Amino acid sequence: MSLDLPPTLSARSDFGARLRHWRLLRGLSQAELGRRLGYDDSHISRVENTRRWPPAGMAERLDELLGTAGELAGLWPQVERERRRLARYGRPGTAAPGPDALEQLLTAYRTAAHAVGGQALVDVLEQHARLAARQQRTAPSAERARFGSLAARYAELAGWARFDRLEYGRALAWYDCGREWAAVAGDPAGVSLLLARQSAVHWACGHSAAAIGAAGASYEQALRAGRPAAQARALLARARGHALAADRRETERALEEAARLTEAEPTAEARTRLLLVHGTCHRDLAVRTGRRAHARVATAGLDEALIRLPLEQQHYRALVTARLAGAHVWAGRPEAAGTVLARVPAAEGRVALERRQSERWLSRHIG
Repeated sequence: MSLDLPPTLSARSDFGARLRHWRLLRGLSQAELGRRLGYDDSHISRVENTRRWPPAGMAERLDELLGTAGELAGLWPQVERERRRLARYGRPGTAAPGPDALEQLLTAYRTAAHAVGGQALVDVLEQHARLAARQQRTAPSAERARFGSLAARYAELAGWARFDRLEYGRALAWYDCGREWAAVAGDPAGVSLLLARQSAVHWACGHSAAAIGAAGASYEQALRAGRPAAQARALLARARGHALAADRRETERALEEAARLTEAEPTAEARTRLLLVHGTCHRDLAVRTGRRAHARVATAGLDEALIRLPLEQQHYRALVTARLAGAHVWAGRPEAAGTVLARVPAAEGRVALERRQSERWLSRHIG
């Protein structure tokens, strides 16, 4: 069975991006384009945002209306092949991919997620999470634990993709599924990661107690696994929760312990994560206390994290850039905040949310 899905952008997301490009170039709203085609505006929105497959015949009509010289009709066969390929997973008689193939794909999808975000990847990640979970139940006993861990990791990334789209309930549901699969596989490190992810969702929703509670459970699982890196991640989640509650002492205590554990097993990714969370925590403390000293610490940490992030991780960089702009506002640097905001690309989901928040803070400061 072919598993040659594109490792960066899917054909479906490429189609949606090009549709959006041509629609905006022609000065049409989603509602207006939908009316001309006989669809409602939500249909056009879902196709652009990869939440709906473009139906047969739509591409030709779009090309004619938008004057694209046949570009969308040329893309549609790839989209349809991708849709059929995904639909084949799980059909009776269809050969299932082995753990090595699923592992390889997961690595590609994780790389893509940092580049393009969760919008283009949700469907394929959820499909593969379900597929790996079925394999966990039916594979030979010697392979079940590995399939279970893979299912949990796909669930973690699928939950992240939902989180990135601000679909918090669905994100938590996927994290719950992943925790169950990881527990059955005997993978406490996997359970710890999923609990840390749940803590991040609670933090984003403004629920400090829930964020701290999930982070504590994550830390307990990390201790069971004997993984310092997992312990550090759990402590960073705890720090975010305490910063949300304006508890400076507990925030700094958790950050210091996470830094110590990170230095015990240093990697570039772990150090960048530490800087990002350190900056985010101090930004949150600045927001809740009004103290510019926290904001200045935040700008330094977020700026350093941005320098360390690889250029190809465009989506992740946009998120950090939007967050950095807000930190500059609270540090009393509105001009710097405006300059940084100008670097944030147009986006949806978490990037757009962070950008709007920083813009509101800047507007109030200037006003």
